[in-house]
Amino acid sequence: MPFITDRYHDQNRNRQPAAPAAAPAPSTPDTPEALAQRLRSRVLGQDPAIDAVVRAITLARAGATEPDRPPATVLLLGPTGVGKTELVRQVAAALRSGPDDLCRVDMNSLAQEHYAASFNGAPPGYAGSKEAFTVFDRSTVEGDPYTPGIVLFDEVEKAHPTVLRALLGVLDNGILRLANGQEKISFRNSFVFLTSNLGSKELARRRGSRWRTLLDRGHTRRTVVGKALQSFFDPEFLNRIDETVIFDELDRTTIEQVARLETDLLRTRLRRRGVDLQVDDSAVHLLADQGFDPIYGARGLRRTLRTHLAAPVAAEIMRVRPTGTTPLRITATASAGSVRATATDPAP
Repeated sequence: MPFITDRYHDQNRNRQPAAPAAAPAPSTPDTPEALAQRLRSRVLGQDPAIDAVVRAITLARAGATEPDRPPATVLLLGPTGVGKTELVRQVAAALRSGPDDLCRVDMNSLAQEHYAASFNGAPPGYAGSKEAFTVFDRSTVEGDPYTPGIVLFDEVEKAHPTVLRALLGVLDNGILRLANGQEKISFRNSFVFLTSNLGSKELARRRGSRWRTLLDRGHTRRTVVGKALQSFFDPEFLNRIDETVIFDELDRTTIEQVARLETDLLRTRLRRRGVDLQVDDSAVHLLADQGFDPIYGARGLRRTLRTHLAAPVAAEIMRVRPTGTTPLRITATASAGSVRATATDPAP
């Protein structure tokens, strides 16, 4: 069609070439120190774990990692409620668009052997073998030239061993080839995190024993977790982990800091509804005392805050202001072993 070709060239002869798109401004903090400070403001009492994660990210950003593997594969170990999953979510908030901008795979839903096909799709001859279905979201796994991907395998010990063996190739060469043979997903620009509670049950049993001192003699927390780790995972799986991080149990001081952080989050949520919540220090101390449990960690504190602080505050709001958005001030104080919420006139 020479006529159409000549007309096309006439229309575009004087058009200037488009300027190359500018790289988007990265949301990642400029220095490792800034990233560590940001993570410490949300994940309390876990400085060694934060340092390990920041070290892995720094190595990848500097280009010091192997190009044919994921930039970092980090295994996070510790009891429930100490901040393992929250740390990964805050890493996603720092490196990507938000704390939920990651590919999270709940391994407790893959407790049967045939669920291994959920990674690379159904094998040939089975229904769905040509569709290349997978639990992985390609965009959040592969990322882009300016943003890394983040993958979280949560509670890996609850998955079937066959499912874990399906990850060996991903952790080794960073490529997941789907069962149809035509597509693949690259993990070579993705930080891979795995969380586990291995060893927590044994540590809880030792803590509740009368003979704790005798039982713990020569058996440190790291030793107990290490034995549980080696007895559960295959050696070839552990050999593909770049770094293993053991989280500390939350102590009384950290629990009080978490109580203040959760209280601030509650104040922020209520402020959107026109409620100015003022929480007295006595109420924070009471919440920390009643919510402190080294076995359940921060999750036990959240339940305590919901029952002993949020519930009376909500009841006072509905009593004084059943409808509307009239500005309201609520003061929460501790009295006789409970939190009392009282409505006052808002400040002018």
